[in-house]
Amino acid sequence: MQKLLPLWWLITVALTYGSAAAWLTMLGDSVRRKNWVATTALLAAVILIAVFGARLALEWPWKLAAIMLCVAAVAAAYWFVLPGRDPDWKARRRVRQEGKLSVAHLVLFTGAAAFTLPFLWMIMTSLKPEAQLFSHPASLPHPFLWSNYPKALVFLEKALPAGSRYGLIFVLNTLYVSGLSLVGVLFSSSLAAYAFSRLRWPGRDAMFVLLLSTMMLPAAVTMIPVFMIYRQLGWVDTLRPLWVPGFFAIPFYVFLLRQFFLTIPRELEDAAKIDGCGYWRIYWGIMLPQIRPALAAVAIMHFLGSWNDFMGPLIYISSPEKMTGSYALQLFQSAHGGEWALLMAAATLWTIPILLLFFFAQRYFIQGVTLTGIKG
Repeated sequence: MQKLLPLWWLITVALTYGSAAAWLTMLGDSVRRKNWVATTALLAAVILIAVFGARLALEWPWKLAAIMLCVAAVAAAYWFVLPGRDPDWKARRRVRQEGKLSVAHLVLFTGAAAFTLPFLWMIMTSLKPEAQLFSHPASLPHPFLWSNYPKALVFLEKALPAGSRYGLIFVLNTLYVSGLSLVGVLFSSSLAAYAFSRLRWPGRDAMFVLLLSTMMLPAAVTMIPVFMIYRQLGWVDTLRPLWVPGFFAIPFYVFLLRQFFLTIPRELEDAAKIDGCGYWRIYWGIMLPQIRPALAAVAIMHFLGSWNDFMGPLIYISSPEKMTGSYALQLFQSAHGGEWALLMAAATLWTIPILLLFFFAQRYFIQGVTLTGIKG
């Protein structure tokens, strides 16, 4: 029986997906028909299967497979028999289309759950006692130790001799670096992309190829020369090396924004020139508003990279009061390497602002990544 266990798991997963898709279709159809008795029965069945299905899957997967087989048979009978006898062909087609959408949404939900698991594990670990971290790594905390978060903040307060205001200094340093770098990247990259896409000047294509070729250079190749330049400027142990490079454009962002500029019709630019607008006016007042999704995507990607940057502060910063958040987390890990709950609590606190940023700006991020420009 143990040899057949992987096969049973595959059968169980397939039947579970098929049953879930069918039951979702049935639920949507019953709600549309305002059949509240069937809707209540379907919801109750889904709750019972969700409650007892996980336990059966861990203890007796073959029993769960048998239950799911019965559920799939009942759902298939409803799906293929009752809608098939519906005299309205539009209703039959709508039910079948909803079935396909249910399968697609289940697959997407599985992918989203897989990507969410590390973050959930980090939160659960941050709330566990030390004795449960390795004995029950996948279980819920018992009890929930919310005191791990105040302990992490107290350590951050003691990280500096004069105090860090419970880590607020590290956050302000990171916001300072990320904000200035973000402003520089958006301005310089969009200006360079506008020049490469809308203006005509000798050697433009050759310069663009040269710009793209710099993307093939690994950061480790230029690390030492750049450090020597900053040392000659006297910028070592300051925050300038972390945000000044943003004002000199980044090749990938120039390429991304250039592709957006190319999708804008020439008629807009010609009409602006007829009205007496110069190149700067066209760039600032006409072109930039047209590529707001791309600018939002660049802003989010660069802010994430700057917020989580560890190598830059490690190379250029030596004073504790100038540390950024990622560097402070490394200091936390070196002092509490064996206290994983406190480390996960500090990492959770540091991740929350990024999650909020992505939650409120995800629409612009998705639009920018998919390169959806305006229609001609």
